[in-house]
Parts: sequence; C-alpha cells; structure tokens
Amino acid sequence: MRKQQQAERRGRIAEAICVVVLRLTGWRILARRMKGKAGTGLGEIDIVAKRGRTVAFIEVKARADHDTARESVTAAQRERIARSAQLFLARNAACAECDARFDVMSLGRRLWPRRIVDAWRP
Repeated sequence: MRKQQQAERRGRIAEAICVVVLRLTGWRILARRMKGKAGTGLGEIDIVAKRGRTVAFIEVKARADHDTARESVTAAQRERIARSAQLFLARNAACAECDARFDVMSLGRRLWPRRIVDAWRP
C-alpha cells in the first residue's frame, strides 16, 4: 500500500473513532467529509456535529502525538474550513440560530481521541 493510501486509511479510521466518541457523549452527527467543489476555496470539514444549540465543525488529525496533530491545522486550512462552515450554516436553516465553533480532535498512538474545544475563531 502506498503512503498516501495508508494516510487516507488512517484518517478514515480516526474519523470513525471520533464519530463514535461524539455519539457516546451526546452529539448528533450532521455531516461527514463535507467537501466544497474543487476550485471554490472551500475546505473539507471532517465532521459536523450538533448538541443542544451548538454546532461544532471538527477537524480530525491522526498523528504520532496530540501536539503534532493540533499544530498541523494551518491558518489557510482554518480559513477554508470557516468558509465551508458559513456555507453549511446558510444552507441548514435548523442550525441558523445555533452557536458555531471549531474543534480539533486528535488521535495519537492511543485510540482514545483528545478534543480541543473552540480551537480557533475565524
């Protein structure tokens, strides 16, 4: 298996684990791997989840350790995710009155993910 395929597989497994953890903690998953059209400047949002009046746009990172995972979300990536989040909120009337935030869930060598709540503000 090529490195790119391995990284893709590792990312999908990390997202699946994060979805399970989110569901176990009361979050409802609204979308996974939400992508904008190529060339639009919109980024992919790994997970969109809602609990109560909060909608979380969650970036999942699988790295050797949690600090490396957190630091791997670049400023440009945060901007693309924020633009995608605005589009999601505009298209989903049920979320229009909700509080939105951006979280990072990181998976290190251990299987239990670590969550950084409100990791950045656009």
